[in-house]
Amino acid sequence: MVIGLVSAAQALGSVFSYECDSAPEDADWTVVQIVCQPDLWVDLCDPDLSVHNRCFFQHVELCEGYPPPGGQQATYMRTLDEFIGEDQFFAEWAVETDADRSEIPWGGGAGLGLGNNYGIGYTFDIARDQAKLNRDNSLPIIFVDLEPGVPHTHRLELYGADLYVWYVDGEIVDQGVPEGEFPSFDPIIIWRAKAAWLPNTTVWDYIRYGTIAADGSGDYDSDQDVDSDDFYFFEQYFFGPDVDAGPGGRFADFDFDTDVDCDDWQQFLLAWSDPPDPPDFPQCVEDEEPPAPIPAVSQAGVIVMTLLLGTALGVAFKQPRVRHRRTLNGQGKMD
Repeated sequence: MVIGLVSAAQALGSVFSYECDSAPEDADWTVVQIVCQPDLWVDLCDPDLSVHNRCFFQHVELCEGYPPPGGQQATYMRTLDEFIGEDQFFAEWAVETDADRSEIPWGGGAGLGLGNNYGIGYTFDIARDQAKLNRDNSLPIIFVDLEPGVPHTHRLELYGADLYVWYVDGEIVDQGVPEGEFPSFDPIIIWRAKAAWLPNTTVWDYIRYGTIAADGSGDYDSDQDVDSDDFYFFEQYFFGPDVDAGPGGRFADFDFDTDVDCDDWQQFLLAWSDPPDPPDFPQCVEDEEPPAPIPAVSQAGVIVMTLLLGTALGVAFKQPRVRHRRTLNGQGKMD
């Protein structure tokens, strides 16, 4: 049986995936700042809440002898230079934190950002029951209420200078025209956990970014083949009939009916191009006569996303006056 990704972080064609099964430093992340020795470790994920076996934990508290809001933190980054000029770019991460929402204005809780030194940026601050998007430091701040006690999947899609889209658990919570193209001009991705006034623990399931795969191609990593690396992600988005696989699963939805099921598995087998045999997949029994291939179509439109993470990028954020609130209920639907 072919096994998909086995390393903690791996460049897959036009996708980088950190599976959080090793320390960030061992997975090609640069340490930006470690403040006051927070507890950092890799351990088993909650099997009921995660698609992976292992997660990266960050427990942060106040710094002894220092007044808040300057508590412990651990911050990591990577450059996105290899994606400069990419007009269909995404970043996706699954994370859970028990940080109180009162930490958000002070940079506490979990945070992830993409941005550059020319003012284009998106900052996501995440607490146990709320997430905030601050875009380019001068535009409306978007707040989204979250179900506490479970991890949530965030996805930012960027289509050049035409469109950005923010998804939470597969649902669009914000979209619009970006202030500029990204990745461009020394772009980076940066993430951290921080305690401003209260201790908290953040659990990272995975962090991925790269070129958005063509719909119905089976080629998650956009490297012009369909192999065991793509199967690793196919398995994760295989939810069965009539269950929307969300934006991350569009690459595996060969018949464009929003779900990834056994019909799509048959098409995935037909698209398989790796020299070894395709993997076993007991969820589906292969038909005696597989259906004819469904032509893959490229994605339409173009989406841009940019993100900037507060102090780690050295940008002083001003507080915009306009605020919008949206609510995501426990079923992953918008109220």
